Amino acid sequence: MFILLVRHAQPFWREEAKDPNNPELTELGIEQGKITGNYINLLKSMDITFDTIWHSELTRSRQTAELISKELDNNIKMSEHSWLNEVKLLDFKGMKEYAERSEKSDFNAVELDKWYEGFESMENFVDHANNLTPHFYQSLEDFGIKKSYQQTRNGDEKVWEITTDKNLLIVGHGGTNSVLLSELLSFDFKPWNVVRLGIDHASIAMLVGVSVGKEYIFRLQKLNDTHLLSPEKITR
Repeated sequence: MFILLVRHAQPFWREEAKDPNNPELTELGIEQGKITGNYINLLKSMDITFDTIWHSELTRSRQTAELISKELDNNIKMSEHSWLNEVKLLDFKGMKEYAERSEKSDFNAVELDKWYEGFESMENFVDHANNLTPHFYQSLEDFGIKKSYQQTRNGDEKVWEITTDKNLLIVGHGGTNSVLLSELLSFDFKPWNVVRLGIDHASIAMLVGVSVGKEYIFRLQKLNDTHLLSPEKITR
């Protein structure tokens, strides 16, 4: 089976918005979403199709999911999950700081210990990950993907019991998708994984289940794939 993790397209951060956590897409973001949807639709030539999209409650995730769904040929089911919401900005000061840091890649200049402490006017990254992870596991289990373990000479290793023949498409956020990738690929979560993984707007990460005995692990096929976007249309 395949899991696609898509980051939402470019949002329009502005101080006059009613909610600092919930901007809509820019015109470029709408174009990015359509291009990404077109690319996902082309995967059907490899017999990779999707009939379910998970997205967060936030407008930029929902809009991106809707743009993608319109490019697909099948009748796809949209499923909203509040646990997919991004790290929360506590006020408009947080929104402005986040937008400026993202645009200038200032997050890259922060010492690692600061990521544990968290940033002013923003939800703590560690708290965010701890809150969403159990909901993610439960939603996966409901879909037919259950966390399990195999004994090895080095101790128990996380694997997955997969009982579904469906593929899964998730439209999340930079922060949430970095947590999901950490869990699916079984590497340690670090609050700076969002920088380590370098997830652009409307980019795709593709994972495929690979059998290991009776269970599965996930192999990373693609990361931050934006190859259909021309350079001037790639944003972060």
